[in-house]
Amino acid sequence: MKAWIAAALAALAIGAAQAQPRAPGTDYPSRPVRVIVALAPGGNADLNARLVAGQLGAQLGQQFLVENRPSGGGTVAAEAVAASPPDGYTLLVGALGSHALNIGLYGERLKVHPLTGLDHITISSHSAIAVAVHPALPVRTLAEFAALLKANPGRYDYGSSGNGTTGHIAGAMLLQLLGVQAQHVPYRGSAAAFADLAAGRTAFQADTISFLAEPLKAGTVRGLVIATPERSPLAPGLPTSAEAGLGAYQATTWTPWSTTLGTPAANRQFLYEQVAQALREPTVRDRLVGLGNTIPEGMTPERTRAFIASEIDRWVPIVRATGARVD
Repeated sequence: MKAWIAAALAALAIGAAQAQPRAPGTDYPSRPVRVIVALAPGGNADLNARLVAGQLGAQLGQQFLVENRPSGGGTVAAEAVAASPPDGYTLLVGALGSHALNIGLYGERLKVHPLTGLDHITISSHSAIAVAVHPALPVRTLAEFAALLKANPGRYDYGSSGNGTTGHIAGAMLLQLLGVQAQHVPYRGSAAAFADLAAGRTAFQADTISFLAEPLKAGTVRGLVIATPERSPLAPGLPTSAEAGLGAYQATTWTPWSTTLGTPAANRQFLYEQVAQALREPTVRDRLVGLGNTIPEGMTPERTRAFIASEIDRWVPIVRATGARVD
């Protein structure tokens, strides 16, 4: 009798496993998948990774384990993924910085080029960049901000989530367009940079509206501009770059999902389809959209690669024009 029960339970377990979606013609994923995030906990990429990974686990009956490796502006994470077996069991979640800006910052020293060193799966979100200042800073408009910095060259600091990150370059781009100077202070993540901004140890920070929305509402910081053509429903009082008199200031980051070069196309296509399904789940979608993200449709592996290539073409000249670099 016990043998019969054991056999029945085994059959049920096998049936449950077989019922889980798998890449066509394979058993992928048959074991836990690592999701390496190129930025620190608490930022937009980390939020994307944890929401989507949790939903993927529910869909596939397999663990998607998130770990953060924010060092080197995403280079450490990219190198870890590039060195992994090309089987789809190690994924990279990055941002504009890790997948485009680093090319301009590191040049020939960049060990993993996003186009020649990685394969790609999809883009899970886009998020606009906003600029906020400490409330004690005696400015309420971008014009007043520019005048203050022009009168005090090099006196003020701005923080970012690290060298080469979107916040670093978005801040440097703003200074370059305004023709003013400020000192960049890199931190290990947006939250660490924001702690010093809120304490008044730095003067301003460029970051995603998804990250800055709540502090703006609370009055912890004062918003100056959002670098998009339209205002954000999360901060309807925040003027667009054109309204602030600097229409050329356009900056949006995005959240790419990548994997090791040489990963089977069937696995990448399967992951794209599963991530797309995860992003349709209200608990995931509503959370991301509620934080100011937009979720693109139809970002297949092929379209994702083409999109990254176009963003590299756009941003590398901007990085070089700002003079930003990583020593």
